[in-house]
Amino acid sequence: MIQQARKLSEEYEILDVLGRGGFSVVRKGISKSRREKKEVAIKTLRRIGPSTFSGFPPNRNALKSVSSMVPTRKSMISDALLTNEILVMRKIVENVSPHENVIDLYDVYEDSNGVHLVLELCSGGELFDRIVAQTRHTEAKAAEVVRQIASGLKALHEANIIHRDLKPENCLFLDESQDSSLKIMDFGLSSVEEFTDPVVGLFGSIDYVSPEALSQGTITSKSDMWSLGVILYILLSGYPPFLAQSNRQKQQLIMAGDFSFHEKTWKTISSSARQLISSLLTVNPQERPSAQEV
Repeated sequence: MIQQARKLSEEYEILDVLGRGGFSVVRKGISKSRREKKEVAIKTLRRIGPSTFSGFPPNRNALKSVSSMVPTRKSMISDALLTNEILVMRKIVENVSPHENVIDLYDVYEDSNGVHLVLELCSGGELFDRIVAQTRHTEAKAAEVVRQIASGLKALHEANIIHRDLKPENCLFLDESQDSSLKIMDFGLSSVEEFTDPVVGLFGSIDYVSPEALSQGTITSKSDMWSLGVILYILLSGYPPFLAQSNRQKQQLIMAGDFSFHEKTWKTISSSARQLISSLLTVNPQERPSAQEV
C-alpha cells in the first residue's frame, strides 16, 4: 500500500506570520497533538521549479539535482537556496542538535506551496532588535552574546558547516528574558563540504561579509569569525566598523581591513575587547582566532 504523504495542516495549526525573506515566509504554529500543544516556527521555502524533495532526511543525490531541473534564473536561485537549506539542516540534525545556541529542526513537510521546515520557536526576538533598543551594550553583556554565538559556531564548524551569513538578524533569543539563550538560525546561504551550489555564494550581507568572500577566495570557518568581529564591534559601539558612502567604497575598506576605534566611543572600552575585535577583523583569515579560541 502506498503511504499517503503527511500534510502540515493536519498536524499543525498555522498562525501569524513571524517574518519574510526573498523566497521564504516564517509563521508560528501549534501542534494539534492531544498530548502536547507545542509551539513551533514553520519556515516555508517556496519552490518555483518542479519538486524533487521526498521525505526527511532528504536524499543528497535528489537535492543536488534540483537546480539542474529548472529553466529560469529566478527558479534556479529559489531551488538552489531551498536545496541548500534542507541539506544544511539535515547535517545539523545529524551532527549538531540539540545545541543550546543552534536552532533545532523538528520535522519537514512538502506540498504544492513548497517545503516546510518545522523549527524551534524563538520568541525573544532578534539580536538586531536588542541592539537597536539598547544602542550600546556593556562589555559583560557583549561578552555573553559573543560567547553564545561562538559556542554555536564551534559546533557548526566541527560539523564542517560554515554559516556564511552570520549577522544580528540571524541570531534569535529563545525567550524574552534578559538571560535567554541565543540561537543561530537561517542556514539558506550556509555551506556543507562539497555539496553547496555555487549560486548560494553570490548572496550575503555586505556589512558582515569577509574580505575573502568579496574577493571570491576560499571560504572557511574563519569567514564566520570575521562576521563575529563585526557583530562585537557593533555591540560595543552602536555602529558598524566599515562606514562608507557607497557599497563600492565599503568593499574597499573591508578588503583592506580599514577600520578604527574612534576615541569618543571607544575610550571606555577595554584594550582586551579592542584586541579581540582587531584579531577577528584581520584580513588574513589564518590569523583570526577560531570559535573555540574566542
